[in-house]
Amino acid sequence: MAATSPLRPVLSTLPLLISLTTLLTPTPSLAQKPAALPTQFTVLFSFGYGEDDLFPKDPKTYEKFLTQIKAAHYTAVMGTYAPWKVDLCKKHNLKFVVNLLHSAHHVYKNPAAAEKLCRSLRNNPTIWGYHLFSDMNYKTAKGRSRDIANVHTWDPTHPTYVGSYKLSGNARLINPDVHAYYDFHWRRGTHKHFPNLISALNTAKNKNAVFYRWIRVTPGRPGNPDRARYTLNTSIACGLKGVFWFIGHDLVNRKTWQWTQYGKDIAAINAQLHPLIPEFSKLPNPHAVYSTPTTLTNKGRPKGDKSPSIPQPLKPLPKTLPFTVTSGEAVIAHFKTSKSTTHFLFANHNAHGSQSMTLKFKPNTSPKSLAILNRKTKSWKPLKLTNNQTTFPIPNAASQLIRIQN
Repeated sequence: MAATSPLRPVLSTLPLLISLTTLLTPTPSLAQKPAALPTQFTVLFSFGYGEDDLFPKDPKTYEKFLTQIKAAHYTAVMGTYAPWKVDLCKKHNLKFVVNLLHSAHHVYKNPAAAEKLCRSLRNNPTIWGYHLFSDMNYKTAKGRSRDIANVHTWDPTHPTYVGSYKLSGNARLINPDVHAYYDFHWRRGTHKHFPNLISALNTAKNKNAVFYRWIRVTPGRPGNPDRARYTLNTSIACGLKGVFWFIGHDLVNRKTWQWTQYGKDIAAINAQLHPLIPEFSKLPNPHAVYSTPTTLTNKGRPKGDKSPSIPQPLKPLPKTLPFTVTSGEAVIAHFKTSKSTTHFLFANHNAHGSQSMTLKFKPNTSPKSLAILNRKTKSWKPLKLTNNQTTFPIPNAASQLIRIQN
């Protein structure tokens, strides 16, 4: 992780800690699951997953910063547990993600203390759940599965979170609740973006889980957050249920506790996402993820293909759908929400240009109700059908949620 220098001291100790796990923690039954998965789309502020969470140490400054976090439309913070922190999060209607990598209650280095803490937090509505790991776990999935099972035993009322680099080992986890990954595709290869997303979605479906991801806050220039917004919206189309913005050091000046330009950029993205959170939180994992053929790259440049192609491994729109797309290029998520209601999320394939999407409904398939979620009013707005067609815009790097009722 070349760009994660604040975490290197912690990461350098991981091999030693991992080698101790078998000796320090008993293995419970791996068959247990918590009462429920997260019920709300999560937007998390974090300084990383090291031992020290780097938040203000005194309650007054901590609370003042929490008000900024809340105003920037975050829904949760992750940090080292302290009762007063949880109390202040409750006061400001924020969830607290307990980092179980702190030595005082380390999930596999100090399991007795971790157990005591987890049991004390059962049914606490301010606790989101427990962060157990966030790095390469290809060779340690067995240990992470043990940690998940331990926490399920200690506190079956809150979910667990295990993250990894490039999804390494996630498919090997037993009974994960939230699995997560990071790849920072704008820097490390945009061709890996959709393969990783679909792999994450398939693991979530196969494990009866959901997936989150870390998204880099500095993929472009300050003041131009299109790339970060593109990553968020295309990820949501592929089933993302929570975002951990990476990372707090770039978002806030820790001397003044004021937002940097990157912090302001992410706050603006959160503001655009915020009206959709109640609806996103209701949606299950996508039934399928499709794509229109694309003529442009995600940077808005001509692909140079002889004919438009679909980014792999996304699927073309099947003929069984009631509509075809006659204009616009988008990732399209298909959510089966009930027998009479279906949702489709259209995420712009272009990070830097707007799209006009036109849907043409097949004969005798016109829906009884067709609506688009209005971000300003946070309500559903009817879409008009003219000659069995409807058109709606998608701003650059953004998405639109459509509801079809029959």
